[in-house]
Amino acid sequence: MINQYRKPLPGTALDYFDAREAVNAIAPGAWDRLSYTARVHAENLVRKCDPAILGECLGQIVHNKRDRDFPWFPARVVCHDILGQTALVDLAGLRDAIAEQGGDPAQVNPVVPVQLIVDHSLAVECGGFDPQAFEKNRAIEDRRNEDRFHFINWTKQAFKNIEVIPPGNGIMHQINLEKMSPVIHADRGLAYPDTCV
Repeated sequence: MINQYRKPLPGTALDYFDAREAVNAIAPGAWDRLSYTARVHAENLVRKCDPAILGECLGQIVHNKRDRDFPWFPARVVCHDILGQTALVDLAGLRDAIAEQGGDPAQVNPVVPVQLIVDHSLAVECGGFDPQAFEKNRAIEDRRNEDRFHFINWTKQAFKNIEVIPPGNGIMHQINLEKMSPVIHADRGLAYPDTCV
């Protein structure tokens, strides 16, 4: 079924989903009263939600209701190394269980693209007075975390949909804002706002 709100984005080879039209179909002029965040959420629903429940889901946003849960489909998931590594261990374990049952473990992958940032683990052993402090501290971190970093590097080869930002690049929020967020995704012929969990 072709979504009635999918339209060509002028001047590009991309399409977009006209959330403004979908929201205003529920309540004329409602789009102009929505916050930016609500507009991004509405676009997400128009693009990804089951058409059978789209009107009801958008109605929750338009009428500021909390009567039902409705779907959210982030464009990506950003994890720092400690919690992200735990999730990757779970996926690796799931692959083992699938293989034991005769299934194809390569089919176990994150559904949403995952970006794992190795941050918050650098201990300061050499002070700032040493011009080589950063390099020395990184070498100590690599030595102390050799097994963990080896596993993380394995996951970026073993799984689809995983990107690893290695240690020494900064903290998670800085990297996300400065290097990772595309602001607008252009994916499979569609343009849509970046959203992440």
